[in-house]
Amino acid sequence: MNANDKNLIAQLVARGKAGVIYDCLPAYWLEKSKEKIASMGNKWVCHKDNFVKRLDVPLPLLSDARTSKILKGKR
Repeated sequence: MNANDKNLIAQLVARGKAGVIYDCLPAYWLEKSKEKIASMGNKWVCHKDNFVKRLDVPLPLLSDARTSKILKGKR
């Protein structure tokens, strides 16, 4: 969206034709979001540097490590 488009929208709002803006908003938001994502770089949460990295060997389950050592000798 260039300066001319923004000027046209401002004129339409001033004349009470605000309903026309809704046609332009999705393109404007898409453009702004792409600019923001590009400025964030790899700080963006969905950047490919931030994807989940799989381990070669899975970690042991937490339930396996919870066996009670106190109750073992009281049977």
